[in-house]
Amino acid sequence: MIKNIVFDMGQVLTDFNPDYFIRQYVTVPEDIRLLRTEIFESSVWQELDRGSVTEEDIIAPVCDRLPLRLRASAEVLLLHWREHMTGLDNIMPLVLELKEKGYSLFLLSNAGKNMLHFTHKIPALQYFSGILFSGEVLFLKPEKEIYLKFFEKFSLKPQECYFIDDRPENIAAGQALGMDGFCYGGNVAVLRNALRQAGVTLN
Repeated sequence: MIKNIVFDMGQVLTDFNPDYFIRQYVTVPEDIRLLRTEIFESSVWQELDRGSVTEEDIIAPVCDRLPLRLRASAEVLLLHWREHMTGLDNIMPLVLELKEKGYSLFLLSNAGKNMLHFTHKIPALQYFSGILFSGEVLFLKPEKEIYLKFFEKFSLKPQECYFIDDRPENIAAGQALGMDGFCYGGNVAVLRNALRQAGVTLN
């Protein structure tokens, strides 16, 4: 029986759009592409999510790979991109309904340890019973260790959890440990149907 609904953050509760973040600081298409490549699409971003480095740690190595004209913008971007995060409004009615129905809500997301200071940017999280970011435990989805840390931290049984994530490999990793889930593509009606099929009570 499902008692807990576990959400991912990016593309589920928030709109994670690197180009939008970058455009707050630069507007030239080539500069946007360079910053996206050297920051959000680079190996350093994964290390941020893992928690092995912070944004402050990677400013120098990232800037060393960029033209001089972009270094100041890259530094500001790295330190302030989270300030431009926005919650996805279309998921909020479902979050509220699940809470009202008595389900416990949790977040399991790949994000750096500094994200803990910005949870107020995501309105849905005020209704959550627990939050675990990958940067806190030094493991990333879909590594099985992060799921085990999550279950342990909140004393949850995998078979009583249902996981909503936008990446199929992350859902598959949870299923391998006993936590069923759904790969969310942005259609709340389809997600509602999947939850009902899993036995979750919804209007």
